[in-house]
Amino acid sequence: MGTLLEWFRNRREAKVIRWIKEDAKKVYDCITQFKDALMLFFESDLKSASVSIQKVSKIEHECDDLRRKVLYDLAIGELSPKVRNDLAHLIGRLDNVANAANAAARHLSILKPEQFPKINDLLIEMVDESIATTEILRDTIENELEGATEAVDASVLKINRMEHEVDLIHYKILEELTQDQYKDISPFIALNIYEFIENVEDISDSCENTADFVKIINLEAVSKDFKIVKEAKITQEDNAETY
Repeated sequence: MGTLLEWFRNRREAKVIRWIKEDAKKVYDCITQFKDALMLFFESDLKSASVSIQKVSKIEHECDDLRRKVLYDLAIGELSPKVRNDLAHLIGRLDNVANAANAAARHLSILKPEQFPKINDLLIEMVDESIATTEILRDTIENELEGATEAVDASVLKINRMEHEVDLIHYKILEELTQDQYKDISPFIALNIYEFIENVEDISDSCENTADFVKIINLEAVSKDFKIVKEAKITQEDNAETY
């Protein structure tokens, strides 16, 4: 049993599969909660934004708990090194998506809405694109776990394209920040704004990294299945010649 997909299909460790699916859903919830916090922040409802930021942190911690559960079960389970390694990498990369949102939320908690002139709309656009990317990643992982390999490659390609769109928005924001009206911002505030923007971009970057790894798993599975089918066909032909 060499490929990760074979192990998924065997369902020997159904709870780990369930935890990974749950983690993918919570990661998506983490990003949408971050969007809520950002919108409240731009509306200058800082009290509600603070509550929403705390919710982001709570969901991210729940993702961490699920990751630890998966890694613990991997450590005590009777799995091949290949499967164990694939699962550990998958859950770790998925966790990075939630980490990026939580890091952005933490920076947001020490900033003020008036420190974001003229880039509010671009930031919202970048977050919206990141939410859509995370949603596709969630569904892609679900498809891989369910063995729907034919749907995975197209989804990964779409994630790659959407991540590129986020990059373009990111460049626009950085270009805007070079304008004269930002020259009087204190170095501390400027650094936090920059790190906030980079954290937001990291959401889609982490989605792409996770999706690329899912594609590798998928290619291994498809290649293995093709080999099995080819060997079966050869065996059938040999048996036909015998008779």
